[in-house]
Amino acid sequence: MSINERKWPLGLDKDDLRLAVTCFFGGLLLAVMTGPEGNLSSPGFAFQHSIFSSHVYGFVIFGLLLGALSVTRRKSKMGVWELPVSLRLVTVKEKIRTLTNTYPAIIFGVVAFIALIAALLVADFTGPLVPNKLSFGQLLHQFVNSRTYGYISIAEAPLVIRLVRTRLKKSTPAQGSIFSSNVATVIYGLVGGFLFALFADPWLPPRFRWSYFTFGGPSNNAFFHHWTTYLWIVMGGLLAGRYIFVKTSDIRRAKTQRFRRPRAEVSASTRFVMYAGCLFVAVEAPKYLNAFWQSTIYQQIGIFVLLAIGLNVVIGFAGLLDLGYVAFYALGAYTNAYFTGALPIHPPFILNTFFVVPIAVIVAMLAGVLLGLPTLRLRGDYLAIVTLGFGEIVYVLISNLTSVTDGAGGTGPAGGFSINLPGIHYAWSAALTGDLSYYYLLLGFMVPILFLFTSLNNSRVGRSWAAIREDEVAATSLGINPLKYKVMAFAIGASTSGVAGVLSSAKLGALFPSDFALQLSIFVVILVIFGGMGSIVGVLVGAAFLNWVTQYLIFHSFIDYQDADKFMYFGALLILAMIFRPQGLVPSKRRVREFEDEEAGLGSADALGTAVEGPLS
Repeated sequence: MSINERKWPLGLDKDDLRLAVTCFFGGLLLAVMTGPEGNLSSPGFAFQHSIFSSHVYGFVIFGLLLGALSVTRRKSKMGVWELPVSLRLVTVKEKIRTLTNTYPAIIFGVVAFIALIAALLVADFTGPLVPNKLSFGQLLHQFVNSRTYGYISIAEAPLVIRLVRTRLKKSTPAQGSIFSSNVATVIYGLVGGFLFALFADPWLPPRFRWSYFTFGGPSNNAFFHHWTTYLWIVMGGLLAGRYIFVKTSDIRRAKTQRFRRPRAEVSASTRFVMYAGCLFVAVEAPKYLNAFWQSTIYQQIGIFVLLAIGLNVVIGFAGLLDLGYVAFYALGAYTNAYFTGALPIHPPFILNTFFVVPIAVIVAMLAGVLLGLPTLRLRGDYLAIVTLGFGEIVYVLISNLTSVTDGAGGTGPAGGFSINLPGIHYAWSAALTGDLSYYYLLLGFMVPILFLFTSLNNSRVGRSWAAIREDEVAATSLGINPLKYKVMAFAIGASTSGVAGVLSSAKLGALFPSDFALQLSIFVVILVIFGGMGSIVGVLVGAAFLNWVTQYLIFHSFIDYQDADKFMYFGALLILAMIFRPQGLVPSKRRVREFEDEEAGLGSADALGTAVEGPLS
């Protein structure tokens, strides 16, 4: 009997088995990849000491729980599993509430103890790699680390808040209390933001010292000298304000017997003030960072944000999967190297890098058009394979044409940006002006690009892209030329990548083919999907967050993190995002409506999805 014909218990099928096994081996793979490094003399050392040690248990348990949760979610959505009355969520809540009211001290103590153990395990398994993570001595050792108390605070805080509120309701049932007022809620939020800023601070010493609470001295040893401290405190206040708004809305809705929560309408003037505030933070906040983070926000965060914005036009707006996007980035970088005399072949004249930018944009756009015209009649996986091949062709050419690009030996230093006008002479140089000047230069390019792309998305062209993405056949029947708008999307997206290539080459100097490998294209695709395809704000947030986390882990490593393993973690993160939030971190309004229609059976959330059966209504 084949696996397809076999009858499975509890309504399970081969897809459930495949999902559970994948999650289990995913946890096993995490254990091996985060274990000790191997060597050539004993190639099985890393595998043996990862599998046969307590280090593996946490990751395997994570894989098993994720598999069980995924299978349960799938079966419940399909309507195959229906819990009995005694196990339904409402009944379980009632039983827990009854036990809590009957034995409050015992239940609170048990839950607090479980939360404490969970916090210790999280602190243990996110700490440095040790031979036996589950030993009693290793768990006790966690109490000497400052971050352990951060995990304990996060785990115990909801219990304490619940206990305080229960006592207040019993003591003053008819009157409000100052501890449950809006002022107290704001104070809770500010204190919570303060604690989060403290325990998430990368410079927090392993053993806490009260002298860390100071405004002066070296920035690494002064908690109130870090701008992130104030950022998290403000975030805590904003969360408290949102809670107050939701509570007030619920009370108003209960009084007026309305079933829909009122939604705050944002006027054009308010939106302008919000954008101005974001721009002010983007300009002022980097001034308070050290040299490491100033370089990071330009080369790692800023450049990748610009790349993600351009790829979002192709993937998010037009719905085209491009896996060779790094090729346009390389073309922009090598165009700058050519016109500034950094290549073996010399240009007819040397140009200022500011004048190279429009040339790089034209070169990248022409490459996008040349790629688009013969290939954009393809769809789905076929288009992805062709774009992947285009990226590899460019990579092989810059690696092997040593007489043109110097190949793996690297180019000479590419020219940087400079201004030479009567009475004005300024050159961007990390040695003279620091990395922050490059960041402001990047910001000067990024703000107009964001404005143009936002306007383009809300124009007729953007609506045509959305129509092609949702249903190309229907868009064609309405008179939209798919090939025209697809080529336009490729050309516009490639132009942004060309600008990013010029900016990056001006900062890095020498260029190597390894800077434009396939992994870079995959990483930019991950940024777009994680942030939210089609959402400019989502792509900004997703790209900035993932690049910040990567650099943070390099600076303040957990679980023996290695930069070479980052794509494994990004792959796991992308899988989780596709399971639990496929629309992205900050989805666009159009994308949200597509998913709502898909859940209602009115269409697909993806232009590559299955067509809707039956007549249209």
